[in-house]
Amino acid sequence: MDLVTLTGVRGGGGTTTIVGMLGDALHALNQRVLLVDLNASDLLRMHFDIPHADGRGWVASLFPDEWRQQAFQLDNGLVLAPFGRKAIEESGVSHLLRGDDFWLQVLPSLSRDFDWVLFDCPPCPHRMASALRFRSSLDLMVVHPDMAARELLSQIDFETSSYLLINAFDPTRRLECDVLTGWQHHYGARVLPQTIYSDESLPEALASKKPVTRYMPDAIASQAARSLAQWCLSAHHAVAA
Repeated sequence: MDLVTLTGVRGGGGTTTIVGMLGDALHALNQRVLLVDLNASDLLRMHFDIPHADGRGWVASLFPDEWRQQAFQLDNGLVLAPFGRKAIEESGVSHLLRGDDFWLQVLPSLSRDFDWVLFDCPPCPHRMASALRFRSSLDLMVVHPDMAARELLSQIDFETSSYLLINAFDPTRRLECDVLTGWQHHYGARVLPQTIYSDESLPEALASKKPVTRYMPDAIASQAARSLAQWCLSAHHAVAA
């Protein structure tokens, strides 16, 4: 089983969108996938048309082995464990500080049911899930090539499994091209070649409450998601060998 942590270098970078479409792309390759939302914004559920009013989410679990009762079977071999902000709002008790510990206890029981576990982690600089990142097979940092992200990225320590995933890249913008070129020079192979270009299909897919891979399979973003899924599988096989 492979554990993937995805984190935005700053908020609003599209990490949750990428978690949804990458998970769906891996599932389309006959992989068994669990998606876990560690964000109190609880927006990963929106990509699969699960309303906030439903109330279920892993933070409502009193014990780690109860998380499945709070999860959603999206398809055969594709499961979503939303955060469950409504449970916090109703109880008045915050579960935010036990995310790492909770899922570290759950992990040993997951390998029999899942090939991949994708964690949608809170953004930097307040990024939690440090223990999960240390355990991850792949630590993907989602970043838009602008000056703010450039400054923040220079303050972040990379794990051995860390890679940069460029999102919402517009090749017609000279500054973005310059920032990306600088990162490629500085970080080398840690900058993934599966760049996700700016694509109107992404907000349209969110409005339809579907991953873009389902909403518009032929979109450029969908092709990028499939390419990224193939890269993840290749990285897995390289480590296994």
